[in-house]
Amino acid sequence: MNIYEDVKGYLEEIKEENENFNKAEDPADQIEALKEMMDAFMRGVQSTREKIDQYNDRRWQR
Repeated sequence: MNIYEDVKGYLEEIKEENENFNKAEDPADQIEALKEMMDAFMRGVQSTREKIDQYNDRRWQR
């Protein structure tokens, strides 16, 4: 999977959890949706950092 597909997947997760947050009636459900959004966001950040690091490693090893 390439970086664009990864990011698209994370954005879809965030959109889904945003919908869950908007539909939530109970504050506990809202908190759970926010946690899930944050988890997806952080996975996306970590994945992007890893891809950037891989790129930089390849660039500097030439």
